[in-house]
Amino acid sequence: MSLPPTWRAGSWPPQQMPTYGRLLPPGSHSQTGANLPPTMLLASSSTTQEEQDSTQATQESEPCFDDLCVNEAREGDEGTGEYVFWGCDFKPALPYALGVSVVAGSICLALVQIPLLCRLQSWSQAEAPLTAVEVGLAAVTVVLMGYCSLADPGQIRKMRNIALDGIDLEQGDRPFRAHKSWQYGRKIRRYDHYCKWVNNVIGLLNHREFVLMLVGLCLIGLFGVLLDGYLALLLAKKGLWEAEVAVVLHLAYSVILLAIEVPIFQIHIGLVRRNELAQEWKNNLNYVANQTSMGDGVPVEELDDEEYNQLFDEKAFVYDKNRSHSQRSGLVHKLLELLVLAALASWRTRRVLNVTCPLPVFHCFFVLVFATD
Repeated sequence: MSLPPTWRAGSWPPQQMPTYGRLLPPGSHSQTGANLPPTMLLASSSTTQEEQDSTQATQESEPCFDDLCVNEAREGDEGTGEYVFWGCDFKPALPYALGVSVVAGSICLALVQIPLLCRLQSWSQAEAPLTAVEVGLAAVTVVLMGYCSLADPGQIRKMRNIALDGIDLEQGDRPFRAHKSWQYGRKIRRYDHYCKWVNNVIGLLNHREFVLMLVGLCLIGLFGVLLDGYLALLLAKKGLWEAEVAVVLHLAYSVILLAIEVPIFQIHIGLVRRNELAQEWKNNLNYVANQTSMGDGVPVEELDDEEYNQLFDEKAFVYDKNRSHSQRSGLVHKLLELLVLAALASWRTRRVLNVTCPLPVFHCFFVLVFATD
């Protein structure tokens, strides 16, 4: 039985036929290599490749599992025009400016303020310890800053064959606190926020170092304010106005540094104490409101816009630890975890260094206050 004329490869259909997808006119046998119907001839390989790339890009940004995925593909891109002056965006220069200022301030203290103070007060034996403390603090802070800026914040691995807390990563699932960032192709575990001062995402693998960096910056600013303030009073009493200029300039820098870092440090210490991430705090995921039109203990996201704005202005949102998905079973669980990890760290230290050492108290503290997923 012969096929209808419209089914013959290499000929135009005499009537309008439905098409499916992006099709080309039927070609000859040499072009197709088979007797295919005209409606089954696909587009060129280059077009197909473009479609595959577009589909792949769409799949990478999807699926969106919950409300936390809203706008997370561009997370950290907020405030684009905040540091635009004279048509130039200075936001990428913030990490370099912070690092250079810390190094320059440390050099100024080590070469000018500390020697001058020790000469005025006859503290010759205190000059070396003060210089060592100040330079060491600045060096550690700069190293932590570089680590936070360059380290992988904790991307989810592409291939993982084992189950993680009942989550099948091979099927597209992800840990609850992992989120997409515009800087990386894969989601970041324990996503906290994007920091413009290090130009990197803060996540599972650099969160501890980030908080330690904040501690170092606050200590640098506090040390500068105390030393410069005391030295400025001494110079004013003795009438040494020429040396007063460098002291006042560094004092102003220390005050500005504290004004920037202390509010950030306060926020993150509160988040660490509650085992809450900045991403969750920003979206009010663990907060409820009382004395609302729907009663007490109402989740914030269930409020209408007008009531939400009113209660937000009144700062009436209350943190509810029972809503947090990351809460442990209690203080006993944390203490047991602390002791186990501290003992493991002490054993590994003795094994590597072949020495007897006490429990690493500093490490224990940060194991206690930083809970992972």
